[in-house]
Amino acid sequence: MRKSTLGMFGSEWFGIPISTLALAQVYILAFNVSKNIVFRYVAESFSLFGISIFLVILSIWIYRGLFTKNDGESSHWNNLTRLSFTALIPIIGFVGNYQLLYFFGISPTTAELSAIYYYANYILAFSLGVLLGYRLYTKEIQPREMNYAIVLPPLAIGTSVFLAGPLMKFYGGFEAKTMYFLVLIGLGIFFFLFIFIGSLALAGHVSTKSHESLPTTMLPVGIASLIIINLFSLSGFGSIDHLMFSISSVELVSVLLWGFEVWNFSVVILLIFAHPPKGTLSVWAYGFPLGLFATSTIQLFSFLDFQALFWIYVAIAVMLNILWIYAWIITGTLLKKMLKILG
Repeated sequence: MRKSTLGMFGSEWFGIPISTLALAQVYILAFNVSKNIVFRYVAESFSLFGISIFLVILSIWIYRGLFTKNDGESSHWNNLTRLSFTALIPIIGFVGNYQLLYFFGISPTTAELSAIYYYANYILAFSLGVLLGYRLYTKEIQPREMNYAIVLPPLAIGTSVFLAGPLMKFYGGFEAKTMYFLVLIGLGIFFFLFIFIGSLALAGHVSTKSHESLPTTMLPVGIASLIIINLFSLSGFGSIDHLMFSISSVELVSVLLWGFEVWNFSVVILLIFAHPPKGTLSVWAYGFPLGLFATSTIQLFSFLDFQALFWIYVAIAVMLNILWIYAWIITGTLLKKMLKILG
């Protein structure tokens, strides 16, 4: 593969597999609610497709890093957006592993491998968050780099709850306590970093009005959704070493956060119709937050039994399917233009 072609494969390409896994998650939720086996088969197909795409892109990305010279803005170290999108690797690790356990079950062997993978991804997510913080303090930042992509490293550590859940139920004891503690730490890290880093991202969007990064404005929806998912998961684990979340308090806080999700989602939908993204891979940034939004909505529905929540989930699911197809159209068009220029 030519070096000029390899230069295209930055971390932003990981948006494709995580959006595909998000679509799989929507169908998992549909199966859990309806028990229609067709939804399970569709979810499994999307999940395996997303993991396969991830392995291909990861291989090309690693090859690019080893055999091409990375200077200037093409370097992930010198580009905050690309550095931030690298955090999609542990996110895909947590979500993809959870989905494999969901579809194929958990055994002592798969649990042990998943636990090792969990800790490795947790360390990677934490390290990327630290690196982002270091670059924010030391790098001369370009205005267009201040977009919501920079919330991905803090968000990554919060997604550990997906894989921690089934592993805690399988192991119990010391292993469960350790993972519970790590999930709780992760919740604190990404919640408070979102307040600070998210404020920088909002200020960057307001000041630069960069059309290319507009799709990343969906990420705050994902952050609020992930807090809800973490809270319900932690409360469901029960009391561990005297740490316990009251379900009534969790429901109250979750409804407040969900209200923010609805507002932010409505703003972004208006942006999509008023300023549709064209010719940029950032269009894939819609997928993962919508998958989290769908998950938090169904969790609230299961606790509150408020029928309107179910229909909102359906609307989210339809929107995600449409945007996933649209993103593939945009990606195909972008690839043709790039290959034509390089050829």
